[in-house]
Amino acid sequence: MKKSILIMAVIAAIFTISSCQKFNEFIDHGHPDRDTKASANVALDWYRLQLRILLERNSALAGVNFAYIGIGLYEAVRGENRHLVSLSSKLNQMPLMPEAEEFSSYDWVISANAAMASLLRSFNTGLTTANNTSIDSLENLYNQGSTTNPDSDKFRRSQAFGRSVATAIYNWSLTDNINLGNAGYVPPVFPGAWEPTPPAFANGINPYVSAGRLFFSANGSINVPPPPFTYSETVGSDYYKMIKQVYDQSKANTTEQKNIASFWIDQGNGLGYTPPGHDFSAVTQIIAAKKVGLAVAAEVYAKCGIAERDGTCVTFAAKYKYNQMRPVTYIRRFIDTGWLPLITTPPHPEYPAAHAMLT
Repeated sequence: MKKSILIMAVIAAIFTISSCQKFNEFIDHGHPDRDTKASANVALDWYRLQLRILLERNSALAGVNFAYIGIGLYEAVRGENRHLVSLSSKLNQMPLMPEAEEFSSYDWVISANAAMASLLRSFNTGLTTANNTSIDSLENLYNQGSTTNPDSDKFRRSQAFGRSVATAIYNWSLTDNINLGNAGYVPPVFPGAWEPTPPAFANGINPYVSAGRLFFSANGSINVPPPPFTYSETVGSDYYKMIKQVYDQSKANTTEQKNIASFWIDQGNGLGYTPPGHDFSAVTQIIAAKKVGLAVAAEVYAKCGIAERDGTCVTFAAKYKYNQMRPVTYIRRFIDTGWLPLITTPPHPEYPAAHAMLT
């Protein structure tokens, strides 16, 4: 089991280092004026609303949405800091983005507000009346609370710019070939292969997600090593002991350990943020605690969205490459026929762990 944990740590480190190196190639970190005057509150409030919508709907598109929304926010406000460059020449297949008018003044909070309102409307399909009311209310709150006169050219220019960026981002997203469905997927059959798991015995999710556009093409060459132990049904084998440890731990879990597990899956309300939602909830709390400016917050959200999206594609490509059986299947077949885990097993192969890879 220690070997398994070490391999997962190495995988996570490889992906993290790769992503950080690529970000450093196109984001200029060498200037002292990275903290800007505009408050990040507008970004924080819009992400909190997106998280609330996600918590209600548990959308499979969460990882995709966070990527495009973050890039859109960044492009809508990067003009506040002259050292921040557009991502259009750095990200795979990203078209040129609208540019702010030279020698014209902008209210970047209004630009961010307009962009985020448009992005949430575009990327959250099937919004309820209450969702739309929340979006309208938050947009009006920042428009009406602005120190810039709503009848001024500056206000109108800022609002139009934010909306134009949101439109460009959404149109770009329409050229993305990502497929989050599983129609026609037939799991392979071999010793130790993944099988649908109880209680729903649903077919695997995201089997085709690796066909989606990677924001960094080089991430497609990341090679996740095979699982640490060869499948074996022999009692006492390394594979058997690895799964038996899961079973034994399930019997020994403390109340605190069960509460931690339930937090990450949000069993209390039956829905849940999904891993991307939890990640961005943490990112939002950190941005708020650090009290950075709007441009810096937007840069962080964009980076995290890009990493989350590419990480999802890499992780699920590996999952369906190795198609490793879930512990619940093995345990019920060879150890305890009536056993069920504390948390319902997600319908996709075991290795590598999505929470570990994406966090």
